[in-house]
Amino acid sequence: RRQGIGELLLISMINLATELNARIITLEVRASNTIAQSLYYKYGFTQAGLRHNYYIDNKEDAVIMSTENITSAPFQAHLQRLKQAHSRKWGIALYQIAR
Repeated sequence: RRQGIGELLLISMINLATELNARIITLEVRASNTIAQSLYYKYGFTQAGLRHNYYIDNKEDAVIMSTENITSAPFQAHLQRLKQAHSRKWGIALYQIAR
């Protein structure tokens, strides 16, 4: 935690989705995982719904989060700024060399 790895994985997932011509990304996250939710909000996800008692282990709700069109110019510009900030903070951007 707090080493930029989760963010790097998210960036890589968004890059892959873009390369596969996806337009929207949807995910689920535990309602209690506010740190992950903050990261997703930072990358343009918004809450799209809630699945009550989704997780079997403790009946916790799942928050459904989704993006707008990831191929849009505003989304891509925002993503580029976040990628640059991540690279400056953490060093080499592995998603750029893992092709």
